[in-house]
Amino acid sequence: MTTDQYDLIIFDCDGTLVNSEELNNTCCSNVLIDFGLKEYTPQKCLDDFTGKSWNDILAFLRKNHDETIPSSIIDDYVTHVKDALKTADLSIDGAEKFVEFCNNHFKICVGSNGERSNVLQELELQHFMDYFDEQTIFTKIQVKNAKPAPDLFLYAAEKMNVEPARCLVIEDSPTGVKAGVAASMDVWGFTGVAHDKKHAESRLKQAGATHIFDDFIHMEDMLKL
Repeated sequence: MTTDQYDLIIFDCDGTLVNSEELNNTCCSNVLIDFGLKEYTPQKCLDDFTGKSWNDILAFLRKNHDETIPSSIIDDYVTHVKDALKTADLSIDGAEKFVEFCNNHFKICVGSNGERSNVLQELELQHFMDYFDEQTIFTKIQVKNAKPAPDLFLYAAEKMNVEPARCLVIEDSPTGVKAGVAASMDVWGFTGVAHDKKHAESRLKQAGATHIFDDFIHMEDMLKL
């Protein structure tokens, strides 16, 4: 079994465990449009910012649009997401079953570029706190550099007491894939919630993902080979 190859599986959150990319990018768009950046539709936010931390987004916006954009815009985004999550269904078919399978064979954790409070809320609403807790959910606030730097994944591996070479990262964004590759970990891409799966697959492969899956059942099958 391939289960002998890995000791730790690191899951991204948004777009991998939780179908929150549309919600997050709609909230991002609303915040930016309210600020006056009318061109940032949900689709443009999805295209430009998926997988990136809000610190990187803010730096990009200040450089390309307005140096005076306040850091409080991140707080506005967090509040928008918290409110939207109250009524959202963010489930991904097969995600919980796959996490349960992985939990039976490996150490597991989460490594996310998302705002920590939002990540915790998303995982709790989708019942993933049965498998993860505060000590196994790692977010960009805990490291100096967010993805695509390897810092977050290396920090997670260190805290989980596993060598990077024994880690498998599961990601839906090129930013996350690049971070896993930079950390010298195996990386599998997930396209299950992508609107254009072929385009998403191409971008993930280009970033360095060794295998691409559009359904968690196929990941489970691969790990059983």
